[in-house]
Amino acid sequence: MKHKISAFLLIIGLLCHTIPIFSIDDYYNFPNQSYKGSVSFESSRTLCIFPFAAVKEDNTKEYLMKGIPSVLLSDLRNLEYTYIENPRKNIIYHSFGENPQLTLQEKIDAEETNVKRKKKEINDEKDLDDLRIGKKQVSPEKDPRYIKITIKQMWDKKPLSADESFGAATKFNCDYVMSGTFEVMENTLKTKAFLFDDYEGKSTPFEHQTSVIRAYQEMSPLGESIKEKLQGKETTNLSITANGEEGALVYLDGIYLGKTPLSEKKFPIGKRSLFIFKEGFYPFKSNVLLEKGKKFQLDVTLNLRLNRSFLSVTSDVESDVYLGIQYLGKTPISRMPIPSGMNRLRLSKEGYIDSFRAIDARDDEETSVAVQMREGQTEVYYKNKQNVFLDHTYKDFTTYSIYGSLLFYASYAYLNYASRQVYAGARSQVNLTNFVAITNFYQNNPNEFLFWYYTQNKIIEDAESEAKYLKQIAGTLPIENRRDRQLVAGPMVVMIGLMLVSAATFYFLGLDQESIEIGFLPVNPSSVSYGQNSREGYGYMQFNVRY
Repeated sequence: MKHKISAFLLIIGLLCHTIPIFSIDDYYNFPNQSYKGSVSFESSRTLCIFPFAAVKEDNTKEYLMKGIPSVLLSDLRNLEYTYIENPRKNIIYHSFGENPQLTLQEKIDAEETNVKRKKKEINDEKDLDDLRIGKKQVSPEKDPRYIKITIKQMWDKKPLSADESFGAATKFNCDYVMSGTFEVMENTLKTKAFLFDDYEGKSTPFEHQTSVIRAYQEMSPLGESIKEKLQGKETTNLSITANGEEGALVYLDGIYLGKTPLSEKKFPIGKRSLFIFKEGFYPFKSNVLLEKGKKFQLDVTLNLRLNRSFLSVTSDVESDVYLGIQYLGKTPISRMPIPSGMNRLRLSKEGYIDSFRAIDARDDEETSVAVQMREGQTEVYYKNKQNVFLDHTYKDFTTYSIYGSLLFYASYAYLNYASRQVYAGARSQVNLTNFVAITNFYQNNPNEFLFWYYTQNKIIEDAESEAKYLKQIAGTLPIENRRDRQLVAGPMVVMIGLMLVSAATFYFLGLDQESIEIGFLPVNPSSVSYGQNSREGYGYMQFNVRY
């Protein structure tokens, strides 16, 4: 009977522990959860370039071991991506639940409204198939078949043979391995290169022959052949001009190709985004189609952008005037048309200190600047222009003031510590501290009570007087005054405040017109829209903390 009762209790205990397990689905609401499957594709691959080996050892030709791959590297530098028809899948998320509508990432983005992420255009293999048959059209940045190429130089490693490529790719984490051999025969250089694809597991051979004297100059066809193989897609030649305008920058899918006139440049076929701009003209944007077997030629017309802002500059001595990096002429300058926007104005003259001004030019408005030039050397002035006394600058005095505040705070902390020690020392000398002890002492020693009371009271009064004096010198900061959090002025607290105010004052005095820096940043072609000033760099303004 006892065994039956024990077994019954054990079963009840197990059931009690299994009930929460059965409720997990309800707890996490699994029956109502559903997610579409999605795929995360690879986004980058690495090309490792190794030195080339000499077929016949010749110490006078050792420079070619690294020289040949260096020349090939210069041809491959503008290779932004490789085209892979079937990219590798990094992560696969399987579908879950009934009638899934959103992927897991889309559901997370929908719930986190404050977090903005770029929308993922290709989520699974079906989207990729739609892309292949032309149902979908996305830019190369969003197409998982266009994979970014990173080039790694392996000049400190030994040359590789084709058979050693697989081990090297695994060891150095390379997706592609390039190496080869060279042979010098009289005045001829014969180069054999190979490109090993770790994903496909096979090598592609290349061969090129040049003269020894002009080996580097004649190596370009070999670099172009390797580049076409890495691009992974058939290419076509393109030529672009800008109606006679030279020096216009040409970008295709955000990749810089060169300046106009541009001719015989190879680029993968397909629908591309063309962007052309030159300073002083409106940028040109258009979608173009590069077709197999057809040379692409285009002559675009860049519309001149008229400057609608005006600048007038005067100075006490004739000086050269620069707007950004552009020379405008000598002062005085009257109502000269300039581009709108923020920029930096510089006046320069030999024997005088360069003067800088920030200007914000607005359409149909004139900006007038009057400058008083100062004699001196620019490089010396800007190195020591904040000197206040001898070689000490405002920054130095700011630092000294902060150190002073720390010194007075240390004194404040010491005086507070000393006042507490005075009380601690007095406490050890006062041996009768409660009413019962005092009554007993009076009853047992009535003749000595008055002397003892006077002595004990004297110790207490002296301790309180000394501690109060030390505390008055120190003062009280709100962090120490825990009762009412009030600031109690004392010499140390006052000096701390004065030092901090002095630090802030010296720092403020050290600020000047150069504290606001005006400069230029390289243009991002994809962010320039029609009607915007097409400069090769954008002006920016920032505040320099300078401490």
